[in-house]
Amino acid sequence: MSRRSKQLDAAFQQGEHLHAAGRLNEAEQTYRQILATEPKHADSLHMLGVLALQAGHAAAALDLFDRAIAMKPLVSSYHVHRAHALLALGRPAEAIPACRTALRTRSNNAEAYQVLGHAHTDALQPGEALRAYREAARLKPDLPDLFNNLGTALRNIGALEEAEQQLREAVRRAPADVGAQLNLSSVLKELGKTQDAEALLRDALRRQPGDPVLLYNLSLLLLLTGRDDEAWPGWEQRFAARAIPNRGLPQPQWNGEPLNGRTLLVYAEQGLGDTIQFCRYLPGVAGTVLFEAPPRLRRLLSTLPGVPRMVLPGDPLPHVDFVCPLMSLPALTGAAIPLAIPYLSAEPDRVVRWRQRIGADGIKIGIAWQGNPGRTEDRGRSMKLHAFAPLAAVPGVRLISLQKNDGTDQLEDGPPVESLGPDFDAGSDGFLDTAAAMMSLDLIVTSDTSIAHLAGALGRPVWVALRTVPDWRWQLGREDSPWYPTMRLFRQTERDEWGPVFAAMATAIETHGTET
Repeated sequence: MSRRSKQLDAAFQQGEHLHAAGRLNEAEQTYRQILATEPKHADSLHMLGVLALQAGHAAAALDLFDRAIAMKPLVSSYHVHRAHALLALGRPAEAIPACRTALRTRSNNAEAYQVLGHAHTDALQPGEALRAYREAARLKPDLPDLFNNLGTALRNIGALEEAEQQLREAVRRAPADVGAQLNLSSVLKELGKTQDAEALLRDALRRQPGDPVLLYNLSLLLLLTGRDDEAWPGWEQRFAARAIPNRGLPQPQWNGEPLNGRTLLVYAEQGLGDTIQFCRYLPGVAGTVLFEAPPRLRRLLSTLPGVPRMVLPGDPLPHVDFVCPLMSLPALTGAAIPLAIPYLSAEPDRVVRWRQRIGADGIKIGIAWQGNPGRTEDRGRSMKLHAFAPLAAVPGVRLISLQKNDGTDQLEDGPPVESLGPDFDAGSDGFLDTAAAMMSLDLIVTSDTSIAHLAGALGRPVWVALRTVPDWRWQLGREDSPWYPTMRLFRQTERDEWGPVFAAMATAIETHGTET
């Protein structure tokens, strides 16, 4: 080795030492001094990329990694860090081949398998993620955070008991790791172990008081267990926790104070079902209120008595003094759930038209079985159309599909179900025909979708099929809903087993008809 090479090598080792000691500015200066002497020093480019990634500058890091790889394409760690940068940029589909390249250059690179697991997780491929994490564990079981990774992947495929085991091990190995505690609490909640889940969250909050992610997750648990008043303050952390994107509107947030002539803009923040559920709070806000409504719901929501003036996203606005997300109204107003039912209504001419098309024969049951499969929370709450077979077997029952888009392909080989035709809710306005058809049905039976909220808001008899631990708004153990007096809840007694749920519904129809 030449004298110059020895000097560069010694300087680089000094840079790494400074880097490991947390003296990042000095490390950066050392790497840059090396590059000033030798612009093609790939290891220094790579380490500058690592520093950029640590500082949150993923795009700059990616450029540095690419430059280093162009000089030394067979260094496995370069490709692993390149994958990290791609993940930080929200590009998991590109991170996957970067990890594969790292593994081609060094097949026993456990870190590459771990990052590959992260990439598959972000790409919503939980089975592939689990396989990658298991291989990482085989090669290097003491990798930091690996048991947490395994537990999360197992949760994502629904293997909750095994996920609990892995996450308990993660907490045992790193008892101060609040992230592992949070993930374990989520699994315990899904297993119905709500007391254990709450204890973990409260312990984590003692370590990190005021942490928005912990407060938000605790609020979901409190809502699930029926402690709404205690939950709403933590619920307000959903934006800081990045569970819901923040609109970033320039006006100050409303804190519930009297408007006194000032104007408040309330905006819908989540799904269509959420908007239907919470719009009932709007008439209770005294003063000048504008409501930014989802375009598809504007016509339906116009039937809400006392609804404020509605605007659509992008509409020109008058002067606005405050803004407020719709689902903050319970916390800010302190109001109990407004239970004047119905609070939405169907258009009379549509009711007449659909009553004629549906007819009066039989026990008419409208059904929906599939939510949006692209949403993570849909896992476990939708079911296959075949689950409704026990209802179809009840003498006199007519099953009538209210399903749109996802899931309608199952009509071809499922139980006998009537279709309302291609023109059913085919316009740009959502749910107008659905609402009208519901007025001619004896009962609506649905999975946990916006159809349930619409039927409840219309005051129609509606039965909802729920997984063992459902979304927070349905709480635990009860057959009724505090949100909708005409709703009845049928719950799984075993996870992922819908057969007993629909058998119970069929028995209820045979015994008591369609009453709630």
